[in-house]
Amino acid sequence: MKDLEPTDQPMSEVKETTYWKSLSELANNKEYQKFTEREFPENATELSDGVSRRGFLRVMGASVALAGLASCRRPVQKILPYSKQPEDVVEGKPLYYATAMPVQGNLVGLIAENHEGRPTKLEGNDMHPASKGGTSIYNQAAILGLYDPDRSKSPLNNGNKVSRQEFEEFAASHFANTNQRIAFISEANSSPTYNKLKEQALSKFSNASWVTYEPFGEDNVLEGSRIAFGSRLRPHYQYGNADVVVSLNDDFMASTHPNSVEYAKQLSARRKVTDTSGELNRIYAVEDTFSLTGSYADNRLRLKASQVEAFTYALAAALSTRVNGLDAFSGYSNEFSDHKWITVLADELAANAGNSTVSAGAQHKAEVHAAVAAINQALGNAGSTVQYLDVPHVDEQSSQQAFADVVADMKAGNIDTAVIVGANPAYTASGSVDFKNALSNIETVINLSDYVDETARASHWHVNRAHFLEAWGDGYSYSGARSIIQPQILPLHDGLSEIEFLNAIVNGSIGKGYDLVQETFRSYYNTGFENRWTTILHDGIDTADNFNAPSVSLASGFGSNMSRATSNVSTNSGIEVVIKPDATLYDGRYANLGWLQELPDPMTKVTWDNVALMSPATAEQLGVENEDVVEITVNGQSVRIAAWLQPGHADDSITLTTGYGRKGLGRVATSYIDYTAGGVDVYPLRNAENALYASADVSSTGDTYEIACVQDHHSLEGRDMYRQASISEYKENPDFASFESVHTYPVPGMKEAKEMGEDEPISLFDEQTYPDYEPQWGMAIDLNSCFGCGVCVIACQSENNIPVIGKKEVKNGREMHWIRNDRYYVGDNADEPQAVHQPVPCMHCELAPCEQVCPVAATTHSEDGMNQMTYNRCIGTRYCANNCPYKVRRFNFFNYPKEYLTTGDDPDIIQMAMNPEVTVRFRGVMEKCTYCVQRVNRAKIEAKKETGSPKPADGTVKTACQQACPADAIYFGDLTDDNSEVAKMKRNERNFQMLEELNTRPRTSYMAKLTNPNPALA
Repeated sequence: MKDLEPTDQPMSEVKETTYWKSLSELANNKEYQKFTEREFPENATELSDGVSRRGFLRVMGASVALAGLASCRRPVQKILPYSKQPEDVVEGKPLYYATAMPVQGNLVGLIAENHEGRPTKLEGNDMHPASKGGTSIYNQAAILGLYDPDRSKSPLNNGNKVSRQEFEEFAASHFANTNQRIAFISEANSSPTYNKLKEQALSKFSNASWVTYEPFGEDNVLEGSRIAFGSRLRPHYQYGNADVVVSLNDDFMASTHPNSVEYAKQLSARRKVTDTSGELNRIYAVEDTFSLTGSYADNRLRLKASQVEAFTYALAAALSTRVNGLDAFSGYSNEFSDHKWITVLADELAANAGNSTVSAGAQHKAEVHAAVAAINQALGNAGSTVQYLDVPHVDEQSSQQAFADVVADMKAGNIDTAVIVGANPAYTASGSVDFKNALSNIETVINLSDYVDETARASHWHVNRAHFLEAWGDGYSYSGARSIIQPQILPLHDGLSEIEFLNAIVNGSIGKGYDLVQETFRSYYNTGFENRWTTILHDGIDTADNFNAPSVSLASGFGSNMSRATSNVSTNSGIEVVIKPDATLYDGRYANLGWLQELPDPMTKVTWDNVALMSPATAEQLGVENEDVVEITVNGQSVRIAAWLQPGHADDSITLTTGYGRKGLGRVATSYIDYTAGGVDVYPLRNAENALYASADVSSTGDTYEIACVQDHHSLEGRDMYRQASISEYKENPDFASFESVHTYPVPGMKEAKEMGEDEPISLFDEQTYPDYEPQWGMAIDLNSCFGCGVCVIACQSENNIPVIGKKEVKNGREMHWIRNDRYYVGDNADEPQAVHQPVPCMHCELAPCEQVCPVAATTHSEDGMNQMTYNRCIGTRYCANNCPYKVRRFNFFNYPKEYLTTGDDPDIIQMAMNPEVTVRFRGVMEKCTYCVQRVNRAKIEAKKETGSPKPADGTVKTACQQACPADAIYFGDLTDDNSEVAKMKRNERNFQMLEELNTRPRTSYMAKLTNPNPALA
């Protein structure tokens, strides 16, 4: 994108910076011009491909048919009608309860919004260290998982439905034989109650073994700590204390990281600059493909994943000449020893010893993590910017080795019974393991899972698992904060929690989750238990007994281990394939959630599919373009998948993401012919010995496969949208973000306005006046904090009943998200661009172009300054969308309510799954961001009752996107309150309006981005 210039100004007077969404836009080719010239896609009047209601329902899944089989069910033992309404229940007014969500075995504290016993929204818990009020995309989408109609609805015995009682009777009988050889395979779980039952199981069954299996777990990180310090410790970073941050292929800001919310909070807090006296930390990223952390970094280096190990050792060797404690690397050299980045990083880290961090991606070798741990120890970072935590529930042995051993026992016929708790190794295990074949050798396989997934279908007994919002539980956060999982509703399908399932196996009866959890917590408190229990339930966190953080020192065998590691470094000379968890579906456990399938990948903006990411140079070498299908072969296993060109990707490297290619899981995840979605299963290419990367043979097949990518949708066609500068440029010119500074001429009309004594350019339209007694709402988005995670998109979708439309309609440009997250590449070099992110909701213009053209006054301005939609007035001319320069209005091409909320089974119950405070729109109606008017009006009513004024106190009202944001990038409030946070942001010199020259006077504005690049790497 290049800045516009007026017709009477020569181009030389305009400061140019190239921003572009895609390679097509950078090249400005004919296909791109044809696409952007259409304000609306061709034939965008009706679904014209003959897709049936049944076919469309497959795509919609739980996002429309949310609660298909159950009504509001309170988690109480007896349900009786009100004879007297409880004091704390007011119909229409939600209640809020603290709970927690397990994410890769670690709890994230949440607050559940509950309408008359029915959870409808999840937010972060301000008191919980893992969230501190923020959330990830998985936290926001969890409410959709609760109401997913494709969840398993009953236990199965050899595929036949049985009752919960029948499973309980089977478990009591089958496990009466305590001498049988049992293999427990469990996903990661930090629950003290669960781990107490685990110990009881291993004690009761003398021939039992227990394996913790996660396809993208922390095993290599723990093993690295063992090599470095002699104990399997978890590194917990304190990015708020770090002046220099070095990420070695570690995307710790992405939702795929188990502690992403806390880390995003910490890191973004160091990027909040309010005046020229402020300072920024400096972030370096070394990675193979563009990640969120890489896009947030000040300096980024692209390397193949196989080269990161050598780079790490070269960095350690360079530091050994600057700090003490790295003698194991003294004198070592490799191809990166003379690399410019090694010298710069070594100097920066040494100069910021004790105030820096180095981290590596969890899937890199244990030896890489050992070297990173030694670097942090030598720099004095241990105990300051990184703590090494003793995690009590972590196994002492390598889980990867333990899993390989148990699979070998299965194949050898040495296992009588396999109990698989939550994990899905039949799908996620490496292709070289051949887990399905091993499972077929076992006489009895018992599985607990959310869906009838690949492992469930290969089991003799399957038990449907209760959602975490349906069952009592407990556990620890990533940093060791203990919490209780408090259910919000009775199990919709009578499912069992993990602890109830294990209790049936170990003790012969299912029991009650509440009793099991309370028994565990009674053991922590000898006195005052009831008060303590109530406090924990209310706050959502137990402040006692966090993980221990011992002092660390290098183990005696560290030097010999590193000597072996550095002498066996090898990199792939040809093309390598790197397999990573998907940015939205993770390892596949969220594959049936339509919100996440339709959420654009934060960097590629691809929806509904995975692709083979490669650099433009690699694509040219292979002779392929976007959507060309390539065949990738690793160790005799092959997959066919569409190619996708990724600017900034390492050459001779292809990145694949997991979670796709599901069969029979659910209507959203499964690939169907009429939607050609579902992606490709890439797990067969994974190697158990090195699950991150492998050498591959790649060739073009000559076929093509359509990809639904939104990166060129809603293009602003080269107009001015984004502004940034380095911190030094900001200090030299604090007004760098102003229109005049960017364009070198004042805002059109300002000269005349000043002559007339006005503060704003003169408008052709009558300007609305606002009453003094009403608040005036506005929003500011800090681009310095935003890193493009997409949480705001899912939070808005959850809050405002926004439908999922499916791959074909996304391809047609009809996506319904009220807030889009634009990603721009910066610079003219497609191999080494910078990447930036910009959330774009409705601007709520005071002189809104949409209002001027609506023939029925369906879009108007409220007295508190919001651009509002009156749905029952709208006749669907779409003039408003055509006249919106920001492309933020969305049109309902289909009648979702009539089709799904008034017909079929239990329509009333399906309606109850929606947010009751937000109107459900219908066909022919335009919709857009409302500033969460339902929240605003709720706060105004409360303020009027309490103070007599409809102006709520600052911070009382938070929009859904603002509340969910893990980077606290969004400010919202009353502009008439000079002390409000949003008013302060609006007065800041970095504040700018998008397309200010149009004089629409948007209430939403932006804080320009600041960077802190190292001049030595410029």
